[in-house]
Amino acid sequence: MCDIAPERTSGVLVVEVGGELDIATVVRWTTVLEAAICELPGPHLLAVDLGELGFLSARGATGLLEAFDLCRDRGIDGCLIVPPGTAVSRVVRLSGLDRRVPVYPDRLAAIAASQPVEMRWLQAQAR
Repeated sequence: MCDIAPERTSGVLVVEVGGELDIATVVRWTTVLEAAICELPGPHLLAVDLGELGFLSARGATGLLEAFDLCRDRGIDGCLIVPPGTAVSRVVRLSGLDRRVPVYPDRLAAIAASQPVEMRWLQAQAR
């Protein structure tokens, strides 16, 4: 079973995928993802968080590539959030996903990388 929980923050649509992303769940998952992309007002970044994903099959990896192609067609950047050293991170690497889509270790890194440089850091002085 594949659990999906979308969350939208400052122009970023974060979709957390949990459970297993395999041949049995990929159609359901991509349908929900496409609906979220179409219904939400234009996010500039789709971040797919695989941190709670227990299993990623080759078909699941292909489904991710198809989802990112859909985003690209709509002018939306995409990235993956994959904790390093996990079985899912190995599949991401072996399938070539990491060469086609930016991969970050956590949500903060993914969101920070998508922000304009001048918005990343705010210097303030206490008086």
